[in-house]
Amino acid sequence: MIPHDLLTKYDLPAPEAALAIEDAISGILSRAFNKDIMVNVGEELEVVALDDRRIDPATLSRQLKRQIRYQIERELEKRQSLREQDYLRSLRGQIIFGDVRKVSTNGDLTIALEVEDRFRSLILTGICPARQVPPHERGCLHIGAKKLFLITSVLPVMEKDKAKVLIRLSRTSKTLPEILLREKAGEPSIRCRRRIAGAFSEIETSQRISKESIQSVSDELGERIIVRVVASQKEV
Repeated sequence: MIPHDLLTKYDLPAPEAALAIEDAISGILSRAFNKDIMVNVGEELEVVALDDRRIDPATLSRQLKRQIRYQIERELEKRQSLREQDYLRSLRGQIIFGDVRKVSTNGDLTIALEVEDRFRSLILTGICPARQVPPHERGCLHIGAKKLFLITSVLPVMEKDKAKVLIRLSRTSKTLPEILLREKAGEPSIRCRRRIAGAFSEIETSQRISKESIQSVSDELGERIIVRVVASQKEV
């Protein structure tokens, strides 16, 4: 009754997995028997109707068992998606490498992303709308191309009755050159004041930035990086 292969697949904490299994089995059996049925996952699976009649799981039909397995996977999937969403929400505003997997007829990009979640890697799907792709890259990014993207939002979605996490991405945001330069130069004062994606980005900083850092970001984005050193507010 308890599909151990699914427990391994979704790798949830034991208490959370037990709740998912209990909810799934209770929901299916309550509808099948038209009465409220409580389920407890312990050393043995306990199934009890509210009229105190115990139900032996071994006597359930194959069809009910198939329905139960299907629902257990949906519940485990939903809970893992919510956990991933909580974790991925912290990545909003960060930059990540992605592989172009699909280009739609309207220019939207489907991106495969790999992020580290504690002790494992998550392969997730990101969408970069055509309007978030710089004009000079539209129609030029082929399947398999690797690019840096800014994570702009993390959304829970249902796709074919499956819970998933959708990450929305951008390559036109002025935050992208700002963060890239901060990472390259190690300078927190960097701000992007203006950007026309594919043409130029105007950067202000209180400290000089190496030409190598500037050129690296320029090459990645395919645009000029104009840097102006200004006095910090503390110095004014």
